[in-house]
Amino acid sequence: MKRRILWALVLLFLLAFTGGGSSSAAIVRPQQPQLPGDRSEAADQEALNGSCGLERWSIKTGTDANAGLINLLSTTQTTIASLTLLPTPTTLPTNNRIQPTETTVFQLHATLTEYKLEPDSDYHLILSDGSGNTMISEMASPACVGSSSVLLSGIQNARSEFDARYTTTSSFQTANVPVTITGVGFFDFLHGQAGVAPNGIELHAVLDIQFDTSGTPTPTPVPTLTGTPTTYLR
Repeated sequence: MKRRILWALVLLFLLAFTGGGSSSAAIVRPQQPQLPGDRSEAADQEALNGSCGLERWSIKTGTDANAGLINLLSTTQTTIASLTLLPTPTTLPTNNRIQPTETTVFQLHATLTEYKLEPDSDYHLILSDGSGNTMISEMASPACVGSSSVLLSGIQNARSEFDARYTTTSSFQTANVPVTITGVGFFDFLHGQAGVAPNGIELHAVLDIQFDTSGTPTPTPVPTLTGTPTTYLR
């Protein structure tokens, strides 16, 4: 009788041990690690990684079907107020320019109030005329511009000029410096951009920027651009 009781106790012990082993194995099963992440740091890294844009990108970078129509031999003096009075286009073609605005090289004097690096690698510049009018100018990354672009050398020039003075991040930084800025007219989609003009007008791409710490910007000649615009198909 005692032997049977002893065997029963041993059997119960073994059953309990086996069940506990299964439970124990479930606890120690390796889990997929949770990677810590900071959203602002991720945004910074995305911008610094050099992604390129999509919307009307060929127009922004001078590789579109109408790039040959841009008059690179003439610069039109203008103001932010004048540009913001231009009629808002009813449609924004993907690969064709809205004439004459998007085939004109404009130059204006303004205050660069803020700037930042965008996820598409553009430098986003907010310009103000001091009278309540603002607009955006964008500096494309040369790495995102096709080698056939008639604007490539101007884009390289503008980025070099800006990089010599400022270091951009994915957060807005304050400048508040007078500038003379030259670039091609461009209408962008309105999606709540900081500093956007009511009609979406921008200078994109910027071809030249001059900083004036004395307080009064002075015009400068447009840099010589490589390429022959008339050889581009329309």
